[in-house]
Amino acid sequence: MRGGFGSQGYAGPGYGPPRGAIRFSKTEVLHIAVAIAVLSAAFSIMMVRRNLGFDPDPVTNYAITIGISVVLVVCSFLFHEFGHKFVAQRYKAWSEFRAYPYGLVMALVFTALFGFLFAAPGAVYIRGDFDKETNGRISLAGPAVNFVIAAIAIVVCLAMTPGSVFFYVMFMLAQLNAFLGLFNMIPVMPFDGSKIVAWSIPVYAVAALIGAAELGVVWFYL
Repeated sequence: MRGGFGSQGYAGPGYGPPRGAIRFSKTEVLHIAVAIAVLSAAFSIMMVRRNLGFDPDPVTNYAITIGISVVLVVCSFLFHEFGHKFVAQRYKAWSEFRAYPYGLVMALVFTALFGFLFAAPGAVYIRGDFDKETNGRISLAGPAVNFVIAAIAIVVCLAMTPGSVFFYVMFMLAQLNAFLGLFNMIPVMPFDGSKIVAWSIPVYAVAALIGAAELGVVWFYL
């Protein structure tokens, strides 16, 4: 999911970086670091609550747990937001990630109290003068990244024997990305799906079917 003004045109052409350039501000880097740290902590808490032991040595086990959490956060949530950001900057729009303090606090609270991850770390805010097609392409970029990562993780899982730490990481990666991508395809505001539908119903249908198929494979086959 992304924030911003989309086709409302609060900023004119040329407001962002040169076409194709990727820029990160110091403020954005700070928000990204905070989001990674907090969500990684939340994932680690969730794994500990589920009594997932990866190594008999406590120190090694916690190190593996934190490492897995960072991988899941970066690949499942931040890469989704970066998909929006990089495509928006390709169209010379201003686009930067901003963490939601409330969402980050809720991630820790919900996970600590209920073992349920409330993951709304933030969003990419975008300003530019867009038509419906450009707005739709920028919106599709986030779920598309999730679907690609989920597909790769599913293939890896299918080629492995269940039970190893690496299989678990790939399984969680597939599950989280398939779910996150499909969740953001809901065709109502403020979800990405609403802007994709406004641009192209056939594109929306294909993307949603891909996400549903991936989630089905993860839930019923892996």
